[in-house]
Amino acid sequence: MKPSSPMPTTGFEIALVSDHAVLRYIERRHGVDVEALREIIRDACREGVRYGASAVIDDGVKFVLEGDRVVTCLKREWPAWPKRKELL
Repeated sequence: MKPSSPMPTTGFEIALVSDHAVLRYIERRHGVDVEALREIIRDACREGVRYGASAVIDDGVKFVLEGDRVVTCLKREWPAWPKRKELL
């Protein structure tokens, strides 16, 4: 019988973990009801979306809006986005 060869390696050292994987881990391993959180955020931003706001401050955080979408959640004191000049 021939001795077994060592298993080949990929050359990768660490796993890159997507936001989707983190969200599902929180949901499935820690029992966080993501849909309930989505509803809380939706309710907090309802009026802001209705009136075309760029952000809504609720419960100490700032939800950034783009049209009818909530695109991120920031600390209240953080700017919603960098000034255009800073992007150039």
